[in-house]
Amino acid sequence: MTLTIGPLRAEPGQKTRGSLPADLGTTTVDVPLILVNGSRPGPKIVITGGVHGGEFIPVDATTRLAGLLEPDEVAGRLVICPVANPPAVYGGRLNISPLDGVNINRVFPGDKDGGPTDRMAAWLFEHLIDGADAYVDLHSGGIDQLLLDFVGYRLTGDAELDAKNKAMAHAVGYERVIFGTSADGGNSHAAANRQGIPAILVETGQLGDRDPATVRRLIDALYRILHHLGVIEAPQHVAPVTVQPRDWM
Repeated sequence: MTLTIGPLRAEPGQKTRGSLPADLGTTTVDVPLILVNGSRPGPKIVITGGVHGGEFIPVDATTRLAGLLEPDEVAGRLVICPVANPPAVYGGRLNISPLDGVNINRVFPGDKDGGPTDRMAAWLFEHLIDGADAYVDLHSGGIDQLLLDFVGYRLTGDAELDAKNKAMAHAVGYERVIFGTSADGGNSHAAANRQGIPAILVETGQLGDRDPATVRRLIDALYRILHHLGVIEAPQHVAPVTVQPRDWM
């Protein structure tokens, strides 16, 4: 099956790189994408980084992952977006967009007729997230955030979806797993859940970290997730998990 997002196309066994314009009303931004269409059938997985400015680890990790994965290793279709919110990332603003001062991860699924950040969220939801079989949203601590690595997921009231969310979260290999008791709110993974899409949020690194070891830790986590979802075979080069996931409310 051809993987198509706007004019970007990847046939089975192909990898395609490019960018697509997103009209934000007051400006238009280019959203970088890498499409990896596996040589074998499987699920459609979407991974986003760069949702917030000042969070460098996800941008680096998704870019490197896109370079490492080859279509003949992949079952299914993989959409990787290293910079999901260009105004915030390129403007170097923590949490909010310099265009309107809005935190994009509070307004999903967005509004096509709203302000710039609402439009950005709506573009991402329509073009990338909606229709996925699973969604992974990547974050890290900005220069003012002292964080420990953790995974977040939501309880939705749908037993099957909740089980998929929890299993994805545990597959990451981090000890701290935090669950919310509903899928309310404007986070992208919660909005995905409301569409019936299994989704998690992964936080890796702190204080504006750019350490290659932290990037490698997130790449290893992404390999584990993709293996769990049946997209790749068990990777031999990934560091073994040495902790037991613990769920916290």
